[in-house]
Amino acid sequence: MIQSLRKRLAFLSVLKHRDYRIYYLGLVASVMSHQGMMAAQGWLVFDTTGEPLTLGLVGAAQAIPGLIFNLVAGALADRFNPRRMIMIGEGAAALLISLLAVLVLTDVVTVWHIVIIAFLIGIATSFDQPARRVVWPALIPRSQYLAGTALNQGAWNGTRVIGPGVSMGIIAVVGFVSGDDRLGAAISFAVIAAGFASMSIAIMFVRMPEIKRAGGATLFHDIVDGLAFVAKQRIFLLLLGLSFSIGYFGLSYQQLMPAFAKDSLGLGPSGVGALYVASGIGGVSGIIIAASYGASVDRAKLIGGGATLMGLAIIGFGISGVLGWAILAGVLSALAGALYSIFQIGVNTLLNLLVPVEFRGRVMGLRGIMWSLSPLGALQAGFIAGLTSTPFAIGVGGVGVLIATGLVFGLSKQVRNADRLVTALEAAEALEQPEVARSTPAT
Repeated sequence: MIQSLRKRLAFLSVLKHRDYRIYYLGLVASVMSHQGMMAAQGWLVFDTTGEPLTLGLVGAAQAIPGLIFNLVAGALADRFNPRRMIMIGEGAAALLISLLAVLVLTDVVTVWHIVIIAFLIGIATSFDQPARRVVWPALIPRSQYLAGTALNQGAWNGTRVIGPGVSMGIIAVVGFVSGDDRLGAAISFAVIAAGFASMSIAIMFVRMPEIKRAGGATLFHDIVDGLAFVAKQRIFLLLLGLSFSIGYFGLSYQQLMPAFAKDSLGLGPSGVGALYVASGIGGVSGIIIAASYGASVDRAKLIGGGATLMGLAIIGFGISGVLGWAILAGVLSALAGALYSIFQIGVNTLLNLLVPVEFRGRVMGLRGIMWSLSPLGALQAGFIAGLTSTPFAIGVGGVGVLIATGLVFGLSKQVRNADRLVTALEAAEALEQPEVARSTPAT
């Protein structure tokens, strides 16, 4: 049994690489701070205005920069020093959150302060994230990309439960002791700022190997080249489109969770929290499963199977609301979270294996844009829920996942034979034929 457990956790050996380990520790601190900021920021907004609409306003302010700047940031990460971009982006976010802490502490904060700072943080992180996706694959061997992808995904899933608890716990404890919740919020934001600063400091100690840079005459040429590359190599366009579809349709059930829990299951706030926790636990479980077994499973099956089963789990989750079965809803929430992680790890690993190094920032920048658009899925789901019911709207999301997956795998032989592409590229690299290794066969 111990031997089996050791084999299942073998993917953690990727942390033996000094520079990746330093990067990863900084990443965990940054992501935990990001998750905590979302909760603390939401609490501050509602405490300041008492209006739920302002929550959406602040969320939009932080998401919009990703739509505008992600592709530019991806081109910059391919062209210039991505490590420096991370230092600047994380450092700027730390300074902005520190400013928010001061505004709260001095009791002069207004909702417009929060909106403007959220927008500026969105700009900082939109330049930081494509750079991260260029840096970490350069720190480990290609053979460990799946393990690295799993750990990176784990940083987001694992801190989704811990980060908000820490930030809100600080507000609650300090507020209880001092009688001033705003003092607790100021301290919470100061701790969050320290987490972002930790990533900025950690990346200074990472030794970056030489990596191929983009060769366009100008940044504009690099952006155009990146768009042309994705348009020509249809497998990337399809994988990015499938990722967007999964985010748009597949994650909308999480946005509807409060209404689903209250109206369909008769649960209170603790019940809503339990469903979210179940989803987070499932996500972590999916990461461990994918990291442990993913290397021995065909990547197309990992992606297609994960997406298909996730769609079915979401449909079942909607049906559990019609039946009023809370326990079944919890189980299916966890299952959907696990399958989402498996899908994500499969797609991210495949993209990193296939995308040429000099295009990685731009391709991942496009992926960032698509994920910035995915919250719009909550709008269509809410509209359908208003016309019909929340369980029905959730079921529609699951059907959307199934249709998108079927179309992508039906249209592309390359996606269905992804492992063959990876093998061909790796064989070309082994023979030191860079002109072959840097091109992916178009359909």
